[in-house]
Amino acid sequence: MKITNNPTLKTKIDEIIRINQINTWIAGLFNEVNSYTDFFSKEKINYFVKKGHSEAEAMTAIICGEFNIERDEELDTILTEFCTERIKCLEPKEYLNNEYVSRIKATGKYKQYAIRMIDYEPYQTFAYDEISVTKDYKEYSAIGYFNKPFSYLALCEGNNIWMSLNPNEIETMKPFIAKGKGNVLVLGLGMGYVPFMMVLKPEVKHITIVEKDQNIINLFNTLLFPHFINKNKITIIKDDAITYVSKNNKYDYIFADLWHTPEDGLDLYIQLKRIHKDIDCWLETSLIAMLRRCMITLIEESLEGLGDNNYQKAKTVTDRVINSYYQKTKNLVINNEDDLSKLLSDKSLLNLIAKNSF
Repeated sequence: MKITNNPTLKTKIDEIIRINQINTWIAGLFNEVNSYTDFFSKEKINYFVKKGHSEAEAMTAIICGEFNIERDEELDTILTEFCTERIKCLEPKEYLNNEYVSRIKATGKYKQYAIRMIDYEPYQTFAYDEISVTKDYKEYSAIGYFNKPFSYLALCEGNNIWMSLNPNEIETMKPFIAKGKGNVLVLGLGMGYVPFMMVLKPEVKHITIVEKDQNIINLFNTLLFPHFINKNKITIIKDDAITYVSKNNKYDYIFADLWHTPEDGLDLYIQLKRIHKDIDCWLETSLIAMLRRCMITLIEESLEGLGDNNYQKAKTVTDRVINSYYQKTKNLVINNEDDLSKLLSDKSLLNLIAKNSF
């Protein structure tokens, strides 16, 4: 990749690199905070609220105190934009009135898997929706909490949660459920939430679900499927998702939910997009944001003069993405901001992963 010596372009690239660093820092900060059930308490929050602060401002102050973040005017602006303004107290009724949640109360076990209730503690934070990305590539997290205990149904293997009916799952599935029509293919069974919601729609004629784990299928059939409406519109096939969709992709709508987080799903996401670019994937905005971060890293390294020898080995999937992007953009010339915007667009990032193998 050749980047021309254009002062305006250089300024734009510097700003994008800076935003990428902020995105990464904020994401890491929230991941750390969200890993605790007791990071915040009513007592800690009230200390700041009594001084005239909102609960979100109190939470931001507590985060800074716990991580010894020294605030100045610039950092305060960043924290307000990326943190305080993104924290929201959620209303339990919005989720408890969901059709699946209100209808299915089953708990139980099958071999190593179990359907059980999980609790959010008061003021425990979590991502309640997908990230949003602005035109200048700022990534805003949606961080929620309840001020009272909140319980939700989850599919677990030991202490590992495979899927759950928490606010994040419900909110992030809404766009895909809305798009379901005709003959639908769903890759990954889990608790069957998306199929349950889709069969309520008259425009959905039939849903084929592909799941490779027979124990998950047996658990679903025993505990959850009996409570479904319009069961005749659902067929479950035991198969590997990638193998199946490689040979059977003539559906009106295809949705994939095969991972827990964008980090563990990136490799599968790339495989799916190489098979069929129109497959909709859970957490796709976050997955594309990961691809964009890889491209921004490559741009930064291009400015540092890195070449062929630096892109031969890969330890991680993101390394492979960067190496592949390097090979596919070696002869690309970035002359101006328009060229840069085109390279960092969703379409360009996806087109580049679809070419050749990783």
